[in-house]
Amino acid sequence: MQAQATAPNKRSSSVGSKRRLRFLLIFVLCFMSWAAVNIWGQFAKLHDKRNAVANMEQQLAQAKKVKEQTQKEVARLHNDEYLDQIIRRDFHYSKTGETPLSVSRQ
Repeated sequence: MQAQATAPNKRSSSVGSKRRLRFLLIFVLCFMSWAAVNIWGQFAKLHDKRNAVANMEQQLAQAKKVKEQTQKEVARLHNDEYLDQIIRRDFHYSKTGETPLSVSRQ
């Protein structure tokens, strides 16, 4: 009789372990799905940030170009001959004894 009593216990423990294993596999599958969704979202954010960094680097390069041109212009403004050229061109001044000519464009 004792042999018969132990057989159902093994069977019920086998059914219980299968149930626990199934529950564990479902839990792991849900966890892995959640992790995959989060990783996918992180890749999308990473792509957006890379695009933003590329745009910022392009703006930085343009700003450096403008800064360099401005520094050259400032250095040229310290030259009296260049100042004379700017004054003549922009403000239509002439030296004493010069006759200004105006050209009309048609």
